[in-house]
Amino acid sequence: MINYKGKNVLITGASMGIGKGLSLCFARDGAHLALTDLPQEKDRLESWAEELRKTYGITVWTFYGDLTEKGGPEKLHAEVKAAVGTINALVNNAGIAWYGLFKDMPPARFEKLLLLNCMAYTKLTRLVLPDMVARNEGGILNVSSGTAFAPLPTMTVYGASKAYTQSFTEGVRLELPRGSKVVITALDPPFVRTPLIKDSGYPSDYLLLVLTVVEVDKVTELGYRAFKKGNIRYVHGLLSKLLIFVVVRFIPRRWSNGLIWLLTHRLSDFLPKPVVSWILKLRSLETER
Repeated sequence: MINYKGKNVLITGASMGIGKGLSLCFARDGAHLALTDLPQEKDRLESWAEELRKTYGITVWTFYGDLTEKGGPEKLHAEVKAAVGTINALVNNAGIAWYGLFKDMPPARFEKLLLLNCMAYTKLTRLVLPDMVARNEGGILNVSSGTAFAPLPTMTVYGASKAYTQSFTEGVRLELPRGSKVVITALDPPFVRTPLIKDSGYPSDYLLLVLTVVEVDKVTELGYRAFKKGNIRYVHGLLSKLLIFVVVRFIPRRWSNGLIWLLTHRLSDFLPKPVVSWILKLRSLETER
């Protein structure tokens, strides 16, 4: 089990959601944190950073910038290195999604999505990895998704970006020298109850959302534990594991694609509105227990 006490950890998209949850996990273990987010999230991130400092007695630095801008990842890396020194672990978490048919997706949106979900992860990994390999110490946790393992209509570009993240993560890990102590892990959650869901336009009765949504702390606690153990990936949730490791892997593609097509619809596409409202209310009560 890797010990991050006293280590410096860079986390992108750290003001909310999974990034915030993971920063709490590292803070509890005594890691020092370099937290980053967009400039418009400054108040939220500064408040969270101060809470972590007071509660856990750690050093927390904050950095702001847009990783989709030209030179954004390089600028962030240079600023963090200058302020922090050695980066012992990197958490590539910042990302965006979009719900809808690809033909309706604004080009500016999918360009930004790919720059953030794919290019920023790739660049930051390339910037920190050589030093980690040279020291034979370090860790990179890439937040991927359960959507990485199959084509998903209505979230096609997002799923494709996470398929890239998954393949990239596992490929780079396989390139490490034999016996390397550097750990590279992909975290593959289902839908997580974060602002990303609302910001991306997912309807509340989206079937995959209704079936798989989980709370942030459950994903981050178990994902962080898997990272510390050095696992190559962590897939969260029984239904996600069933879909990924059984349905997608062993059922003929025509049939599995048919099931995926069904799961990427809304409940209201198949059921009367009163029934949908009852199911959503029941699901809400379920998650509050």
